[in-house]
Amino acid sequence: MLSDVIGPLRVLYLVHALPPCEVSGPPLIAHAYAKRTADRGWKTTVVSADPSVARWGDVVDIREPGEWFHRLAVPPTRFGTWGLLAASDKRDPKSEATRFFVETLRRARPDLVHVVDNVHLPLGWPHLASQAGVPVVRSVISADDLCALGRPVSPASGPAGYCAAPLTPEKCLSCLTATYGDDFEWPVQAGTAGSSPKTEDRPLERLKVKRGEAERQFGSVFERLIFSNAAWRQYFEETRPLDPDRVRMIESGIDLTVWRHPAARIAKGPGEPVVFALAGSPDPAGGHLDAVRAFTGPELVDRDDWRLRFLGPVDPAMLAPLLAPNPRVEIVGPYEPQDLPNHLATADVGLSTSLFATSDRVTREYLLAGLPVVANPTFGNRDLVVDGRNAITYDRGQPDGLARAVCAVLDDRALLERLTTAAAAARHMVRSVDDEMAEIVSLYGEVVKARRGSR
Repeated sequence: MLSDVIGPLRVLYLVHALPPCEVSGPPLIAHAYAKRTADRGWKTTVVSADPSVARWGDVVDIREPGEWFHRLAVPPTRFGTWGLLAASDKRDPKSEATRFFVETLRRARPDLVHVVDNVHLPLGWPHLASQAGVPVVRSVISADDLCALGRPVSPASGPAGYCAAPLTPEKCLSCLTATYGDDFEWPVQAGTAGSSPKTEDRPLERLKVKRGEAERQFGSVFERLIFSNAAWRQYFEETRPLDPDRVRMIESGIDLTVWRHPAARIAKGPGEPVVFALAGSPDPAGGHLDAVRAFTGPELVDRDDWRLRFLGPVDPAMLAPLLAPNPRVEIVGPYEPQDLPNHLATADVGLSTSLFATSDRVTREYLLAGLPVVANPTFGNRDLVVDGRNAITYDRGQPDGLARAVCAVLDDRALLERLTTAAAAARHMVRSVDDEMAEIVSLYGEVVKARRGSR
């Protein structure tokens, strides 16, 4: 392995959050990477945004019990994802954010910076690392470099639920307007208070500035780009073509520790209702509204042969139409990752309703629990779910698509039994994070060796 040839490395990760502050895709990915590099004896630091940190002077360096890497919690940059401030501000040498990052590079002396995502962090930081001679690797997990909302999901997205590529600043502006209305309060650019509006302060121009910054970074800053699957890479490149020599395909993995001895499945009696589990956060891209519409629709609202279990934080206002007519709903609320196997042990079917998922962690967890899936096919689960074998897939563009898929399971218990058997056998399709990390570490060695050789 190349990394063994060049010796221990110093790695600096950037990500928008870490557990327990947030337990979702990129934070879990960054935490897994940092833990495993630190366990190898590498000096590892993670910079993440934390809402509890209000000022740059309050940045804290902490090490959680049982962890061997450093966490640097920094103030969130409110519009870091959208990049609505001009590119010149993002690398202002006098700004506190710039001074902090330059000092972090000086102290950590990383051999490599790995941007897991740059949401809520200054968009100019990767450029600063590259200018300092540090190679930068980027995991392309979301569309935040191309989309003003981070994920191209808005009321203007159309029946598929997400915007068709190519994504343009003009499309981004229509999505922002559709989401927040014409009276959306755009942030004022630093130094322009009381002055006349400048060209770059106009919403469309600001979005074009953001796109220009992304073009520069993907063109010259990121030395390697990591995609988890071919479908997501193809969608991305319909907007921003990439140098194929710098792209690596590394399939996502999951920490299988809590799944090595999953809770025993509880047999379902012939007359018992089917329990559907829906895990994830109730953001617009999660598809929770689709579930509300389906289970309050005419196909399901009067049936008593189903139960619906929400796992994770919920939006009471979003679920209100579902809770009123249907008392057959259970809200588990936030849970710890190690508790998920027990929550899923008493469920029968997993609902994967995400509108835009580039790496569908939830579907993988359903399969690890032996649950068949009712799924909206997205980039992140197309390689996992097979319609009629371990899943029932539906077309989100059909208004009753999800409801019909649910009814197919309810009306044919023999089908449910066959799907469950196949889902239990599909556990091997879920990759471990250790296998993923082996490829990541090899990539680090490749990048660092090439940089040292060029010197």
